[in-house]
Amino acid sequence: MATFAVKVLGCKVSQADAMLARQALLAAGHSEAPEADAELHVINTCCITREAEGKSRQSVRRSLRTASEVYVGGCAVNLDAGQFAQIDPRVKPFPGTADEVAAAMAEGLGGCADLEHDVLAREARTEMATRTRGFVKVQDGCDCHCAYCIIPTVRGAARSRPASAVLDEVRRRVRQGQPEVVITGISVGDYRDPERGLELGELMMEAARVPGIERVRLSSVEVIHVKDSLVEALATEPKVCPHLHIPMQSGDDGVLHDMGRHYGASEYLDQVASLRTAVPDVNITTDVIVGFPTESDEAFHRTLDAVDAAGISRVHAFSYSPRPGTVADGLGDAVSPEEKKRRSRELRGRSELRSRRHRTAKLGGRARVLVDKVADSQCSGYTADYTRCYLPAGAARRGQLVDVLCDELHADGIACRVPEAPGLS
Repeated sequence: MATFAVKVLGCKVSQADAMLARQALLAAGHSEAPEADAELHVINTCCITREAEGKSRQSVRRSLRTASEVYVGGCAVNLDAGQFAQIDPRVKPFPGTADEVAAAMAEGLGGCADLEHDVLAREARTEMATRTRGFVKVQDGCDCHCAYCIIPTVRGAARSRPASAVLDEVRRRVRQGQPEVVITGISVGDYRDPERGLELGELMMEAARVPGIERVRLSSVEVIHVKDSLVEALATEPKVCPHLHIPMQSGDDGVLHDMGRHYGASEYLDQVASLRTAVPDVNITTDVIVGFPTESDEAFHRTLDAVDAAGISRVHAFSYSPRPGTVADGLGDAVSPEEKKRRSRELRGRSELRSRRHRTAKLGGRARVLVDKVADSQCSGYTADYTRCYLPAGAARRGQLVDVLCDELHADGIACRVPEAPGLS
């Protein structure tokens, strides 16, 4: 039997896929070890941008310094397995779906885990919870085919996991000591239960009713998929977290059209306004791509205005990167790297202002925090609306839900205290 370590690049779906490989290796009898000591490194790669693809190759090269073999799966492998195979004979790429990759890795290392039986039966014994929240993938693939995106090529068409399997996993997460689950997928708002026809919001409501679950969070959802059932779940079920990450990508209609997005700026803003009416305390964050080939300076400023109008609390800004095989690749790369950096700085500056306003509004009030990090100097965790809160060392244990008072702004969150802790009342 071998020792292994898992490394993940990319999104929450990539993390969920990597954990499936981890579970398969554990179920096959192998053991996890610190990265520096592991004989095998398992790397789940990303190819959302050329930079992400390059970082995936760099991660493989770093692993070769200590590991005897490197198993590589994920999106960048599905895009081009050869780029990893040619790095070194010790690198073994595994293309395919997440469950196919997990089974192949376990078999390749001298064991074969039956993902439908072995992993699920032994998971509670072999996998101690490594996080306070568990990523539960309910859907894979995408049918949107945005002009800049390679993901439909490497992930395939949209397909949903049966709700019965999802709810079984939520129950296992609770048994493992994870009080919060994050519902994730590539185009998660496309979810439709193949057994009973449940929509995403209905699935989240059922997950919230699992005994022992404290929070059900959604990773990211397209604005066209913010359906009535999802809004109802946010508005009526206290365990469904009032935070939605809704990618905007641009606030200019012309750029959105060229991107192949399925909405205009006014549709985005109208949906957000409607959502805020139904769920007044909802926190909305977003993604924006800067420097798309047809984005003029005027178009970029319309995006800044749309971010303000939507009341976005935090923006993840990405510089446009051409991807071979996408429609947008034929548009060239008209915006200079310097201009992309300038626009990103301006957008991030606007984001910091909005984040500060969001956090300032919480000062003097109470919040409930799930502690996920504990250190000698302090501990920290997130509120239900995904605001990071910091507590004094020893104020709470990892995995604890604790009521706090919000005292003052922190660099990227709020400095808080627990009223009942000695010396803090």
